[in-house]
Amino acid sequence: MVPPRKSLPTLLSLLGVLALAGTAAAQNFGSTPEISPMARAGVNFAINLVVGGILVAAAPEYTRGSIAEVRSAPGRSIAWGFGILVAVVIGIIASSLIPLLGILLVLLESLAFVILIVVGSAVATVLFGSIVVTPVTGRSPSLGVALVVGAVGTAFLSIIPVFGALVLFIVNLLGLGVVSRNAYLSLS
Repeated sequence: MVPPRKSLPTLLSLLGVLALAGTAAAQNFGSTPEISPMARAGVNFAINLVVGGILVAAAPEYTRGSIAEVRSAPGRSIAWGFGILVAVVIGIIASSLIPLLGILLVLLESLAFVILIVVGSAVATVLFGSIVVTPVTGRSPSLGVALVVGAVGTAFLSIIPVFGALVLFIVNLLGLGVVSRNAYLSLS
């Protein structure tokens, strides 16, 4: 049976409206607020400067030792950093499968990981500044100079979309790795 001619235009109109509804639903109208790159760089600079300053002031020998360790064995630091990332993800997934106790385990694992990330990022900031300043001056800079140069450098890299994010990821992975290894060795 052939539909009457009057219902064919109605059917085609309905199909057209339905096709446009899917396209309209897929549009992003910027409902998520975005931070400007300069504000992101400023926040990055401030956090790295404050946390790195606390680390440099509270534990200068630890910071120097960590930087020396990364310089002598960067592959080991990256392997430790990557291993910690994988272990934390697996640990959080496994812990979340345990009823009730799993919530506490996930919170403890997350807290420990945040501490490792914060300290590792501070070490990475000083390391980055040291790597940048040493070829220019021909000698190892003071921790304060390395911290300021590292904070400025990481803030600048946070503006660069792909390359900057990749460099920051690798540098932070180095910091996370050395801090995680040192924590593991001190607990063993």
